[in-house]
Amino acid sequence: MTRPAVIITGGAKRVGAATALYFAQKNFDIALHYNSSESEAQSLQQQIRKIGVACEIFAHDLKDISGIKSLMENIHSAMPHCNTLINNASIFERCEFLETTEELLDRQFAVNFKAPFFLTQSFAKIFGNTPGASVINILDTDIAQNQISHFAYLLSKKTLADFTKMAAIALGKNIRVNGVCPGSMLPSTENCSAYEIKTKELVPLKLQPGLNDLSEAIYWLTQQKSITGQIINVDGGKHVL
Repeated sequence: MTRPAVIITGGAKRVGAATALYFAQKNFDIALHYNSSESEAQSLQQQIRKIGVACEIFAHDLKDISGIKSLMENIHSAMPHCNTLINNASIFERCEFLETTEELLDRQFAVNFKAPFFLTQSFAKIFGNTPGASVINILDTDIAQNQISHFAYLLSKKTLADFTKMAAIALGKNIRVNGVCPGSMLPSTENCSAYEIKTKELVPLKLQPGLNDLSEAIYWLTQQKSITGQIINVDGGKHVL
């Protein structure tokens, strides 16, 4: 029996890499997309293959929307049994509204919204008849609020959340479409330890979810045949504040 396979964009590092390893341990073959992180992708590929499943890597700059169809066709040629697409690739830039340039807005929307839009479209056309097909969009728990420090980024994620619900209707019974909103999972250049501690103290559960919690939620959604158009927050309850 053929193993299921999953496509993960931005899969070479951080959330994408953790998700890839989790699915590999669940006996999924992995189609791993990356942009510039070739060495990390190759290293992760070797690590995944040691688990005992297949892993192929695919390079593409998702700002090049015109190349997405070819990317998906290449993935299909190597792994025609893919039944899950995880739109994880994202860029995150601090910039408030009055300082936002056209170039920054275009960059944020190209990777964070337009790419998932056309990746999902191509996935539906190429893999749409695969049993149990589903798409998971990685969002951000801050879409529940209207923070303005990363104006274009958050707007792009809010748009992707609406797309998640609309695509669930458009793709109907053939492909389920859901979203997951992570809270603060990993340290960044902007989030110091004091900020992380403060956030942990504020959220209802008084904990900061980890990468395994996020991966578990993503995997769970892929297995729920009666759930579509849903968005799950993995954030310790931050979204209700």
